[in-house]
Amino acid sequence: MESYEGLAKVYDRLMAGVDYDTWADYVMEVATSFGSRIETVLDLACGTGNTSIPLAKQGCKVTGVDLSRHMLEIAEEKAKKAGLSINFMQRNMLKMEFTQPFDLVVSFQDGLNYLVGEGDFALMAKRVKAALKPQGLFIFDLNQVKKYDDLSDGSTDIVDDEDLFMVYEYDYSKENQVWEIRVNGFIKSGALYERFSEVHQEKQYEIEEVKSILTKEGFTIKAVWGIFTKKAPTDTCRRLLVVAEREA
Repeated sequence: MESYEGLAKVYDRLMAGVDYDTWADYVMEVATSFGSRIETVLDLACGTGNTSIPLAKQGCKVTGVDLSRHMLEIAEEKAKKAGLSINFMQRNMLKMEFTQPFDLVVSFQDGLNYLVGEGDFALMAKRVKAALKPQGLFIFDLNQVKKYDDLSDGSTDIVDDEDLFMVYEYDYSKENQVWEIRVNGFIKSGALYERFSEVHQEKQYEIEEVKSILTKEGFTIKAVWGIFTKKAPTDTCRRLLVVAEREA
């Protein structure tokens, strides 16, 4: 099963508590605070469009890319209902190419943590640089997955609603710094339940490694903050915001 084929059907329901409009406001505020005028945006790992759509509402011309066709189909339908023109594309961020560069590239909700292969982050950085205008900004979050090493004993979470039952099983490999999430779900469809099973992995990226890679690939690090702040992250921070500028 394609990653997110099953979760795509319930993803927005599971993420209903996230205020994406406030998230988009924060991103634009950060971008403008560094003197950028944002008109065009590339949203990496855009999923069901939860970042793309609020940015488009703010007047940006947005392109969203994701590996999951199922997530993109939902994103397209949501944008259509909102009366927004967003270019959603099924692309691998490690191979993507664009003819017109963007003012801003973003990636949120752990999108870059899914790059678990050796050298993937550097390859992504090359592609992002090629997609940005000179002095364009790259703003993204990183889930600090090492904060979840207490889940290395095979801990589980359960979602039990009237028409949805899901079991999450977790493991964290300290050696590889990879957090694995095994998902088994049952979605009610008529009188029956449709079952799906998926495995997701997220890699811990140490911030100094990230800064080194980006600098080597031609970026200037403008900020590393705790998410939704403009302050250095605390020891307990589980999500970072990184702002990098493509060198002129």
